[in-house]
Amino acid sequence: MISAAFLGVAAAVQALPSSDGAIEAVGAEVGAAMARRNWREAQAKLNLLPLNLLATPDVQFVQAFLARRLGRTDEAIDLYQRMLDSDGALLRVRLELADTFLEAGDDRAAEHNYRLALASTPPPIVRERVEARLKTIAERRRWRYSFSLAVAPDTNVNAATDARELRIFGLPFELSDEARRTSGVSLSTMASAERTVPLRGSTRLAIGGWGSFTDNEREAFDDGALGVRAGPQFWVASVRMDVQAVANRRWFGGEGLSTTAGVQTEMQWGWGRSQRHAMLAVQHLDYDVGRSRDAWIYSAAWDRTRFLSATRFWRLTLAANRADADEDAESFWLGRLSTGVYQTLPAGLAIWVEPSVERRAYDAPSVFGDKARRDTELALSARLLKRDWRWRGFSPYVGAEKSRNASNLDINDFTRLRVEFGATRTF
Repeated sequence: MISAAFLGVAAAVQALPSSDGAIEAVGAEVGAAMARRNWREAQAKLNLLPLNLLATPDVQFVQAFLARRLGRTDEAIDLYQRMLDSDGALLRVRLELADTFLEAGDDRAAEHNYRLALASTPPPIVRERVEARLKTIAERRRWRYSFSLAVAPDTNVNAATDARELRIFGLPFELSDEARRTSGVSLSTMASAERTVPLRGSTRLAIGGWGSFTDNEREAFDDGALGVRAGPQFWVASVRMDVQAVANRRWFGGEGLSTTAGVQTEMQWGWGRSQRHAMLAVQHLDYDVGRSRDAWIYSAAWDRTRFLSATRFWRLTLAANRADADEDAESFWLGRLSTGVYQTLPAGLAIWVEPSVERRAYDAPSVFGDKARRDTELALSARLLKRDWRWRGFSPYVGAEKSRNASNLDINDFTRLRVEFGATRTF
């Protein structure tokens, strides 16, 4: 690594049309200091180079190398990302960026960049190294966590109809403000954490929790939930399986709404350019008030992520749910299909665009109508992330989601536009 960094300085010096003996001497002194592992001296000598030379990719690479040795991780990340902004296909820079994230304990960002590196079709020896790093990340016993915070103007915070009245058995009833579309601004936070502990052989105990809270202008629409999960984690070659007991508690409008508990099984496999994930779950939903909506919820989901290049990947997700409630009118089938594309852009930007369709069909009409509810919701979401603006692993983003729910019942027919301004540790 040290000799390669020195060669980078030497190559940059030789490429300068105005190179002179003094500049070449500085390059030699930098290389000599690095050979002695005197990183501070090497940095001081490097700073003597002209500004136009300091701005070249080769010298920036050496600067990032020295920043890592001097413990200035954020500076190194910034330098690597600047180089990749100019050319996202720089495989060695991508790998060094991923290694730096790994050193900093940001496993999510490290994994993301390792997978982008694999999409650059590296030599076999490099591929083996990257796949080994990915497995190391997956098997780490450390805490893993994520957090996001967003301010979101929303044209329909309660996902309700525009209609002012509802007809029940032919008679008109005026809807309350809470039952009609309400716009507003909300503050949303989401967080999760997980820890794995070795048990025996390739078996581990995985323990985790999560929380999400939305504080709306109107307290009646405040929404919050907390969840925990725990269970064994098994490894068979490159396949990871989790079997966990799960439970969560939800509040709405400042009051308790429901409790859910059950069992969930997940599988994840694939270390190369493609990664797959599958989930099966059985849970019981228990509402605080009334029993008609209490239900057994059966869920299944599958997704596939494919890294196409060092700057792009896509994801396909399929999901299905069955709610078997105490009353047929509250029982339903639900299916969802979505596909998203991630693309890096100039100026340190990246974009994620995801269209989706969701279909919900209830078993029987409610007591207030003669038709069983049938909904089809179409949505398009997008998120623009400023990747090179980072603070403790967080980057700012702006996102938007436009949705249209078409229902055979007027009260469930609505449109919605939600915009977010926030910061996150994930894309």
